[in-house]
Parts: sequence; structure tokens; C-alpha cells
Amino acid sequence: MAFLNAFGRVSRRGQWRLRRSFRAADPTGRLDLSDDGLIDFSRASDLVLTVSPRPPVAGSSCEAEPVLTASMRARTLFVLNPGFVEALFPDGWSAEIPPGLYDVRLMVTIGPETAEIFDEPVELI
Repeated sequence: MAFLNAFGRVSRRGQWRLRRSFRAADPTGRLDLSDDGLIDFSRASDLVLTVSPRPPVAGSSCEAEPVLTASMRARTLFVLNPGFVEALFPDGWSAEIPPGLYDVRLMVTIGPETAEIFDEPVELI
């Protein structure tokens, strides 16, 4: 099975420190690798990261409930400088989560609007 995997494999043993930088596109549509390209989350009222089982069939309309959630409001997800987001799932997080493919999503809320800005797979082993 081949797929793009931003996180690679993550061990279900021990804690999982999920740290990711988020960048905007430059005027040409390419990823802006300069400091100016880091997304500023200072206006966000909430960021919510979820980890959900990946549907068994690509394009399936059935959405699985998240098995892990972290958010700014719950103080389980943190913005570290512009563009960097971190969630820490402590030891024991995987006790009820079987190995397999999962989708990691990040939703940002600014004012009355919420948008998904990240959706990538991870393999939990």
C-alpha cells in the first residue's frame, strides 16, 4: 500500500509528542519557506486536532469518530511561536487504540468560521 504520510509511523508505546509547522503559499503558489510564510494563529479562538480511524475504502462517506482529540480551549494543544503547533498525548494514550491507519486533522476557528487546514495520514504501530 502506498500513500503520502506526513508523520510516518508512530509507536503506540510511550508518549506521542505531535509537533508540526504550518506554512502559507507565496504569491506564486509555492510553499513559503521564509519566516513570513509561517501561519499566524494569534487570531484563532480555537485549534482542534483530531486523530480518527481511516475509512477502509478511499472516498468512503462514513466518517469515524476521533479516537484522540487535542485543542487550545482544553489546553491540550499549544501554539509555539507563529506557525508551530504541538499536542502531547501522555503515556497510556494508546491503551484502547489498535494499530492501523488514522487521519490527523487540524481545524482552526477564527470568529464565526471554522476550517480544516490539515488532513494527513499516520500509521500507528
